[in-house]
Amino acid sequence: MKTIFLSLFLLPALLFAQECKIKKETDGFTRQPKMSTGFMKLNSTTGIVSLNMVADAKEVRLLFSLGEGVCLNEAATAAFSFDGTRTKSTQHNTTGMNCDGIFTIIFRNGTSTPMVLNKLATQKLTSIIIVVDPKQKTEIVLKDNEKQVLMEKAACLVKEAKGLIKPA
Repeated sequence: MKTIFLSLFLLPALLFAQECKIKKETDGFTRQPKMSTGFMKLNSTTGIVSLNMVADAKEVRLLFSLGEGVCLNEAATAAFSFDGTRTKSTQHNTTGMNCDGIFTIIFRNGTSTPMVLNKLATQKLTSIIIVVDPKQKTEIVLKDNEKQVLMEKAACLVKEAKGLIKPA
């Protein structure tokens, strides 16, 4: 009787559980599995910015495409602002100098999740300001539905990426 009651109590939670939609593929060079959220289009002050989150056994990468002709170097930064807090998290571009508009942030994929990545997965992101140089910046202000989708995709990727880690 207790089992039936418990099953009926948990049924609504299971029906509305988040479905993890992650693309699973094999890396063409390493032949190792990797996962991707696919590109999300976000509106910014300079036009459309695309964001793709990718994970493999070693790292989780956030790939921003700012558009061709935008030249970035290692000094470029991204400042993340979250709902309900005034503090910002600033991350540096880990891609070498390029004029393809590619801005990348790399986190180590391990048993513990880096703080910023954990925040992306658990708190709604308000805005991202990517500073290319003191005179050029791109501001992305997320709408309510974009905040929710980004948080769900990040949470899903962080959770699934743990399964890619190879035991020592």
